[in-house]
Amino acid sequence: MTGKVIVVTGISGSGSKAFCERYNNPGKKTKIYSTGEMIYKLSQEFTQTPIPKENLLYLQPDTLAHLRDKAFEYLIEKLKEDREKYDLIFIDTHAQFFWNDVYQNAYDWSHLNEINADMFITIIDKPSSIKEVQIKKPQGRSQTHDLRDLLLWQNVEVNVTRGWANNFKKPMYVFSRRQNPHIIDPLIDNMFLIYSSFPMTDAGPEATQKIVNFKKRLRALRKEVDGYETPILDPADIDIELGEGVGPRERSTIDEQTIHRDLNWDIGEATHVVAFYPDDKINLSKGVSDECTRALETGKYVYVICPRERMSPFMDIAHKLFRSEEEFFKYFEKRIKQDLEYFKREK
Repeated sequence: MTGKVIVVTGISGSGSKAFCERYNNPGKKTKIYSTGEMIYKLSQEFTQTPIPKENLLYLQPDTLAHLRDKAFEYLIEKLKEDREKYDLIFIDTHAQFFWNDVYQNAYDWSHLNEINADMFITIIDKPSSIKEVQIKKPQGRSQTHDLRDLLLWQNVEVNVTRGWANNFKKPMYVFSRRQNPHIIDPLIDNMFLIYSSFPMTDAGPEATQKIVNFKKRLRALRKEVDGYETPILDPADIDIELGEGVGPRERSTIDEQTIHRDLNWDIGEATHVVAFYPDDKINLSKGVSDECTRALETGKYVYVICPRERMSPFMDIAHKLFRSEEEFFKYFEKRIKQDLEYFKREK
């Protein structure tokens, strides 16, 4: 056995540790390292009196770096035997701290070199949810991050983690807090990944339920091929930010980050985009149109399901256009086997 090492990052309050803990596959042995907890535990041995959690990041940078190095040195030493004992080893960590309005690296390249991770993941969430989690903890209450701060911090976290992955030529994914962590299983050996595109702003309850049912059917499709659930990135996994008191600058940042996340992170990581219009009454969506265009222009497979009788010629910006859900599934049940073979990772 040679276990796979998955490095999971996320800003404080994003749910990165919970993502690791929710992975529960009876057929696989797993282990989780939480570097934040390891560093805090080591800090208690550093002074004669206990250090409250909210005071940890006030330590001198050299002191923090020393504690971090000790934590990672222990982790790296344990990895040698862990790879022989476990199928998956999760390392929950941070790429960046944002403390007193200063970004600080939370890593050292020498440690990343020795870890030799097989996959990198960053967990994200909407800023108000992150804020709600942060203020429940002393260290979170000691800071005054607004929603814009959290979005930009989250953006930096993704960028730094992606830099690690690019350097080591390993896969990297950005997942929402709600993402089923079992998505890791099919992605370890195969790049096949669908971004699910659909109208959100104008979808009423009936249309939304049709979209939910479509995604459920799509997730089950792959199980007939190799037993895995079809891996899907679902933009609805992050709620629209509707919080009261959101100022114009925060609102602008929220909107820009949402567009950036869908067009660059999610579609960038996907191999396919499947766009679904639930009926012929719903308005055509600019968001869906932009996502399909971006996907096609970046080499992704694009399939559009739209039951409208009259179509704009721009709807043909797709590999294939289907008039019904049944027509799509009849085609894709056969196509998925071919695509799974093509997108296998090299051993």
